[in-house]
Amino acid sequence: MKDGKKVISICTSRIFDAQQHIFLKLLSRKLSAESALVMIFCTNTDLYWEEEKYFPEAAVFEFVPFDITDVLIIMDEKIKSKNVSEELISKARENDTPVIVVDGEYENTCRIRFDYEKGFENIVRHMIVDHGVKNPLFMAGFRGNVFSEQRIAVFKKVIAENGIPFSEDMICYGDFWAAPARAAMQDALDRGIRPDAVICANDIMAINICDVLIKNGFRVPEDVRVSGFDGIDEASFCSPRISTASCGSDLLADTVYNCVSNCLKGIIHDEVPVLPQLMPNESCGCCTSIEQPLSILSRFNNSFYRYQDDIRIMYEITTAVQMSSDPQKAADCLTHTMMADTHCFTYSSCLEIERDYFSSPIMTSEKSKFRAFYDPDSPFPSPDFGEDELGSRLAALVRPGYPMIVNALDYLGKPMGFICHRFANYDIVNYAKTASITNTVSMGLGGFIISRYQRYLLDKVEEMYSTDSLTGLFNRSGFNAEFEKLLEDESFGHRPVTVLMADLDGLKFINDTYGHEAGDNAIKRAADALKNSCPEGSLCVRFGGDEMFAVIIGACDPESIIGSIERALDEANARQPCECKTSLSCGAFTTTLGKRFDLSSALKKADERMYRNKRSRKMKFTNI
Repeated sequence: MKDGKKVISICTSRIFDAQQHIFLKLLSRKLSAESALVMIFCTNTDLYWEEEKYFPEAAVFEFVPFDITDVLIIMDEKIKSKNVSEELISKARENDTPVIVVDGEYENTCRIRFDYEKGFENIVRHMIVDHGVKNPLFMAGFRGNVFSEQRIAVFKKVIAENGIPFSEDMICYGDFWAAPARAAMQDALDRGIRPDAVICANDIMAINICDVLIKNGFRVPEDVRVSGFDGIDEASFCSPRISTASCGSDLLADTVYNCVSNCLKGIIHDEVPVLPQLMPNESCGCCTSIEQPLSILSRFNNSFYRYQDDIRIMYEITTAVQMSSDPQKAADCLTHTMMADTHCFTYSSCLEIERDYFSSPIMTSEKSKFRAFYDPDSPFPSPDFGEDELGSRLAALVRPGYPMIVNALDYLGKPMGFICHRFANYDIVNYAKTASITNTVSMGLGGFIISRYQRYLLDKVEEMYSTDSLTGLFNRSGFNAEFEKLLEDESFGHRPVTVLMADLDGLKFINDTYGHEAGDNAIKRAADALKNSCPEGSLCVRFGGDEMFAVIIGACDPESIIGSIERALDEANARQPCECKTSLSCGAFTTTLGKRFDLSSALKKADERMYRNKRSRKMKFTNI
């Protein structure tokens, strides 16, 4: 619960599928009417029951805010992963959150079970009994698949009850999909099998079986009757329209809503059955059961043409984000009307410039720290926030009366955070667009992270070749490159230029007496004093073992700079526990930066003055 409102979290997949969209719309309207906050956490692809395979987009389910969720709904058959469902149920139990599982079998949950066997039996019986089929062919799914085997058993049961002997030639396997089903049907025809009906385990196969039969000269349903199962939208738009059975979205929404209401009252039923309804149509010889919904067909056309326009915009956004020089500019690239209902959050660690994010494993601790990467209402950057604030952040984004959709952001097999879509409508075009927007942001952000890290490495390599590793000052090659750039800049012409030479006093004595580490420390302290005392923009260089110099463009007071160096070293010496003291002998030469400027000559003159000062310092110390 958040701010007195119940929070319902739904975990599912492919919200842009027509049946799924209608169900979510009907359920969300019912829940929102009760002032509940609805959050939909979803993947854009099925996980295909491949439990050994890692799907980075499944990380979206890690963002479910169990601390504020009052009821968790898991669409198990949509997600297609026992591991994911079991992990969600485990977390829900830890937080005493009741769980409703739609189309899945898990202990200690409210299970809404589709009675597929009874529903499939109704359509098989309709074909065998009502239409008098005597020589049926059954197009099954995958060999060994539980749903496929159940439907084979139903087929065998119904034909046996009606005196039709079973033979293995009656079974073909179409793997629940188009191409395998077409191949299996053609193979059966090539083997001389001539059924009077083809009963299919799902609608996709039935649609394709009709096409294969017609191309081979058979009429559907006059010569061969065909049926499917599932009730997908496409079954109503093919010719002939497919006879099928389906768990209506309105019936499922009512059932889930009633279960949620009971859960909130503390009443949890172990199992609630839902029976798929028979939908006879043209492919079996019945009259069409529905008028073709032209509004849905128009919606499909609109979504297709709109997609063609949107895809170019999304490509441009992806490219702009990838080519950005910093996170601020990358976030700015997402400012577009297409992203107006979108908020993006990343793991804070994926924006760390010094980290090769996609090559290093993500630690559990990293998943508890987030950053708002893109917020249409707030500028970037915003402060990081912890996992304890996640629920409040998500709840605050839910628009009154509408669900919020959450996807994971992932790239190169690694999650980067999540994206929230908060539409103020139920337009399926917008729901379909969530997958494309999520992919756009994922590709853009992932490419930006890699490009930024590559630029960082290039800068580090350049720094290694241009700077002295001990002091951080330019080395000779680094200085030469920078000085050449400076000379090419005409704005620096005819300005004063000062060359300041510095030589560390007594480095050999320090090395011999205190060791080379002490000598290195003395060099580092001297370099720091030189760099910090020179004006900003000066080119400070380590010239040799104990020699350094600085090139200062513009008017300056060399004696003041030398005095600052000496004071800095006095302060550093005062902090040293040993008697090893650091001092620099300095000399400066000032001239004008022009075409006749000779750096070697300027360095020589500054060097002469530096040695003059060094000799006078030695005489002074000798006298003392």
